[in-house]
Amino acid sequence: AWEDVFECFGAQVEDVEMMRELQIHIRNAVSGEEVKRVWLRPSDTVARLCEATLCEAGQVLAESHRFIFQCQELQHHVTLRHAGLCHGDTVDLIRVPLEWQCVTASHDGTARIWHLESEQQRSPAERVKSSASGECTGLDLKSHGVLRHAVFSPCKTRLLTMSTGQGGVGQLWCANSFEHLCSLQGGALSATFSSNGDSLVGLDADGNARTWSAETGRTLHKMSSGIEDAEMHFAQFSHCGRLVVVGEDCCVQLWDSSTGELLNTLHGHEDVVKTAAVSSDGELLLTASADGTARLWSCKTGECLQVLEGHAKPLALCSFSPGRLQAVTASQDGLVKMWQLTEKKSVRSNTLGADYRVTAECMFTLKADGGVVNSACFSPDGACLLVSDASETVKLFGAKLGELQLTFGGTHEDWVRSASFSDDGRLVATASYDGTAAVWDAATGQCVHALKGHDEAVVSADVISS
Repeated sequence: AWEDVFECFGAQVEDVEMMRELQIHIRNAVSGEEVKRVWLRPSDTVARLCEATLCEAGQVLAESHRFIFQCQELQHHVTLRHAGLCHGDTVDLIRVPLEWQCVTASHDGTARIWHLESEQQRSPAERVKSSASGECTGLDLKSHGVLRHAVFSPCKTRLLTMSTGQGGVGQLWCANSFEHLCSLQGGALSATFSSNGDSLVGLDADGNARTWSAETGRTLHKMSSGIEDAEMHFAQFSHCGRLVVVGEDCCVQLWDSSTGELLNTLHGHEDVVKTAAVSSDGELLLTASADGTARLWSCKTGECLQVLEGHAKPLALCSFSPGRLQAVTASQDGLVKMWQLTEKKSVRSNTLGADYRVTAECMFTLKADGGVVNSACFSPDGACLLVSDASETVKLFGAKLGELQLTFGGTHEDWVRSASFSDDGRLVATASYDGTAAVWDAATGQCVHALKGHDEAVVSADVISS
């Protein structure tokens, strides 16, 4: 009983501390001059610190703003408390000029690199135009069939393209010269980069999970359970790159990415597992299945922590927020559900310490236009959810309450196939079945570039700052 009292008292003290505001001093990292003093709560994120710092001067797309504390760059999704900031601390602000690039992939068999200018870099005459196009360089991949995907590596030095020819082809290109570097050994039905960009993981042309070197395209590990007639549906890295998560029929496998050793097989779903996501800290796994449920697992123990129910049809996607506090699921029933993750602590009676268990509760449900969810992703700071559906528009919702914040529209004339944020969250890239892509200001919803030049549907668009 006393343990419960102490736990309750400790939680109340912690809540009070989180409500107390901190004064943070913002200093120009170059001149050493104080830029501003801001008051924020320990629970506020670094993204909120950026917003509070720049609200008076005006944040421009031509600059990137980075915050340095104790020689470390602060990540935007981290809270001030977890960053170690206390009342009266000083944070250095670095302003970096930006150039933007967008890569688009189309069913016409081409990937195109677009060099974009910000609104601030255009002449007054150019600003009158509602949607100026960027300078474009095309990569002709028609010999390899329909292009399905194109994306920059995290280090922004390479470009990956995926096409349907020869059973599935993955190719790596130099992002600066557009020189062809290599193809992924064994072909590729799917592939994604690791978080550091050194390797890739996906399914080869035969449907087996593989990891590849991003330098040479050669196979690092080939993963097979050895079960006859078993079919793999996806393979992806955990955020840290230590694990490879593979969906094989109704189960999920966890593999060691460095050795190719099978660590655990998770059973419980009653139909094919369509996709999965690993939390940013590598502790939790979320799986989405054709059985209409998602499941929350412990990566360490393989225990199923909770079955997430409420969808009426097979699930299509799932993901964690950057800070692991929330998760999203979307289904063929046309619904997007936001789940709040809670870590409940129970104090053990022995000396082993505290035991934690994570549970999920559905906070709100969004209904997609036309009953189709094409994509749904969190903003880099985890504050918003970007959804594309069976319409010509994309919608931005608040991640806490589900309120509609912005609608990106007026440019596309057919369904938006996909929508995603730039790496810093300041731009949104959309790809449409009308054969165009567009780049938008994430803060205002204004279209800053309409990208026209493809002959068929654009299936992916990825925008980065370079």
